[in-house]
Amino acid sequence: MKLDKRLLVCAEMTEGSFVCDIGTDHGYLPAYLLRSEKCTKAIAADIGEKPLAAAKATFENEGIEGGQLILSDGLKNIPLDGVTDIVIAGMGGELISKIIDADERSRTCGANFILQPMTRASVLRRYLADNGFEVTEERAVWDGEFAYSVMKCRYTGVTYEISDVREQTGLTDASYEDGRKYIEKQLERMKKAADGMRNSRPAEAEKIDMTMEKIRKEKGI
Repeated sequence: MKLDKRLLVCAEMTEGSFVCDIGTDHGYLPAYLLRSEKCTKAIAADIGEKPLAAAKATFENEGIEGGQLILSDGLKNIPLDGVTDIVIAGMGGELISKIIDADERSRTCGANFILQPMTRASVLRRYLADNGFEVTEERAVWDGEFAYSVMKCRYTGVTYEISDVREQTGLTDASYEDGRKYIEKQLERMKKAADGMRNSRPAEAEKIDMTMEKIRKEKGI
């Protein structure tokens, strides 16, 4: 079976044999990982019954064994013993932050987190820095007309400062096409925001302009 580009990058970032997919998209990711033998056990979890029914259908149609279905609000009902990778993809950056923050086990389970925010990636990056999650890898994905970022991180307990440039564009660079497109998309979004506040909040607009200039300089755009 095939995955779309953003889920494929999520799959590539997993490291271990037991993967948990929070907010699963039809169970595609765990089914792919099990079918390709990249993991031996996988959980497809969601807060809703219908998404789990869709995941169950995917498992059955693909003849997948080793997949578990769990109804859960975030990590709440997930038994994390032995889980090596936790994927939280396809949600806003704020919601992903809240899911991680709501369960203390995210700081003690030792799992590798793969996070793919659909929006507000900057909020998620700031949360991770402020709460001791070290981002070890970040890759941009251009899928159709949309630009996404996929982050790999692990809890260390060591908080750190991030610049405005990193908050907006992460560890992504312009050395590959999807990375360049992602950065350009962030610049486009930032310019739109700045233009919308030039009359009412000129100081904020100027600050955004300055960050955009730093991004262009540091990322070589």
